[in-house]
Amino acid sequence: MVKRLITVLLILFAFFSLLFLSMPEKISGADSSLYAVKGKMDLSHWDMEEPGSLRLDGEWEFYWNQLLTSADFQTNHKPAVSGYMQVPGLWNGKKILGEELPVFGCATYRLELNHVSAKEVLGLKRANARFSSKVFVNGEELISDGIPALSSKDYRSGNTPKLGFFESSKDNIEILVQVANYEYMNSGIPVSIELGRENDMLYQHQKNNMMALTVFVVLVTVAFLYLIFFIVARIKGIKEYLLPLFSLFCFLFSIGNALSDQRPLLFFLPNLSFTIAFKMKDLFLSVNFITLLWVFHKFKNGLMPLRSTKIISYLYGCYLVAILVLPIYDYYKIHQIVMVCNTVILLVLLIRSTQLYIQKAEGLLLFVSVLAVNLYSLDCILFSLGYKANSSFSQVFMMIFAMVMILLLSMHYLNAISQLQSSVMRTQEAEIAFLRAQINPHFLYNALNSIAALCATAPEKAEEVVVELSQYLRRSFDFKRIDAMTTLAKELELLEAYLYIEKTRFGDRLQVNYDIDETVKLSLPPLILQPLVENAVRHGLMNTIAGGTVTISIQRQNEEAIFSIEDNGIGIDAGRISELLEEKPKAGGIGMWNINQRLMMLYQRGLTVKSEMGIGTQITFCLPLKDGKKPGRFLRKKGDGPE
Repeated sequence: MVKRLITVLLILFAFFSLLFLSMPEKISGADSSLYAVKGKMDLSHWDMEEPGSLRLDGEWEFYWNQLLTSADFQTNHKPAVSGYMQVPGLWNGKKILGEELPVFGCATYRLELNHVSAKEVLGLKRANARFSSKVFVNGEELISDGIPALSSKDYRSGNTPKLGFFESSKDNIEILVQVANYEYMNSGIPVSIELGRENDMLYQHQKNNMMALTVFVVLVTVAFLYLIFFIVARIKGIKEYLLPLFSLFCFLFSIGNALSDQRPLLFFLPNLSFTIAFKMKDLFLSVNFITLLWVFHKFKNGLMPLRSTKIISYLYGCYLVAILVLPIYDYYKIHQIVMVCNTVILLVLLIRSTQLYIQKAEGLLLFVSVLAVNLYSLDCILFSLGYKANSSFSQVFMMIFAMVMILLLSMHYLNAISQLQSSVMRTQEAEIAFLRAQINPHFLYNALNSIAALCATAPEKAEEVVVELSQYLRRSFDFKRIDAMTTLAKELELLEAYLYIEKTRFGDRLQVNYDIDETVKLSLPPLILQPLVENAVRHGLMNTIAGGTVTISIQRQNEEAIFSIEDNGIGIDAGRISELLEEKPKAGGIGMWNINQRLMMLYQRGLTVKSEMGIGTQITFCLPLKDGKKPGRFLRKKGDGPE
């Protein structure tokens, strides 16, 4: 137990280290050279040759309830600054001129960059401005997302990370950011605005977008693969409902995640309203959380009790309705409660999975998957509270979760396949046992009658028949499992014993020809030849007054042995052939179906039946040769039969 506890602590340490490494380093207010103070930032000490970007964090000039442009600052009557606002940060709840700012409204942020040494193309990234914005650089509009306005009537939301480029030809750069919000729960610029060289900024932007698109493609691919696995398993008779649940989880998360953070899905839906896209994100992620609970419920009995799962699903269903019918601001009041519930539920799952592993040594991968989901949730919360510049790293935790769940479900799937194979094996064994029990009572009755009659007239012959009958019975019961194999020699001995007895019964009405390549030597499943020959004798030949001939042929053809049982009896109707091979009979006649199924399972090839009414029937099958061309013992010459 101590080792398992240490393992848990090490995993926790590793995961939380990943989380903290993804946090931005804290900016020291003492380094005013790269920190905005009262709306100004001195870039004389900025080394643009270093890779990466500069975060324009600090105190920006703040103009409340005004949407200003550079032209407004070129006049003699410059707008009066309302105060200074921290970027990144939110304005709601902050006090300006003695008054607490509301959530809804608009404002302009302004920053002057002084002593810009480089004269080249620079990139400016606006990652998040709630809930619409326009960015101006040196009087030119650089980035537009939604329509910021003085009233909700003219406002339109938009909040997707965007990158703009401009040529730096002056020592000073003026940046204005118009921001307006009339529908989200908080307002402002919660994420750093970044500045850097064109190549660096473009590389980072494309890298983030490619990562988001990669996650989307991977999850959608996984979703389809597991849906296919489920369909295949269902066809094979496995009712494994974890597979479609996980498939649904991956699909829902791929959509919800693609509408979050970098929002790559909006690249393909440029005309989609941002409000609708934002609601879709919340809708898909909430349904995804419900699906996740059912995944955990189905995966491990007791981890998520059925009653609790149903109650939570119902309550979340009510929240889904709220998302559909209420404005974003209204349903986000409920959203806070939902997020708290998410956190509590995930923590409970984490505690239960931890206890399961520590106390019972079960579910290490399950513990890792639940931990990954918890840290995904924590990462998103830290982003929403402004402690992280973006939530892209949360995708790393979700990918860890997806990979671990893929491994877990693959093991679960293979276990289910193994159980199915064992079940099929047991079923086949039962069917073979039934086939053995099907030794025709009439055959035994007639054989014993023949022996009784011979006792008076030919006692020596009767003794031979008794010996052959005992040999036949012993050999027909000389295996226990479906995967047990016998030699061709033993199978032919069983066949000879059977035909010897039948020849004694029917006399000249039954003729037997053997055409056997003596070099053929191989192992094969027991009770393959004798039931097929018995069918030929009973149903093909003895249903006619004259009887007929059955020919048993075994020939080498390349690396295969070709088996053929042919009779010149009454034949089989074409429709009946398909029924005999493909449909399990409800009663009787199990021999040919059983043999075909066993051959298909062991060799992926079955019986071939050719028949013509009144002419006869030929049944063939092929088995691979594995023992080389070693001569076998001499069995019978062509045309020989029991005397």
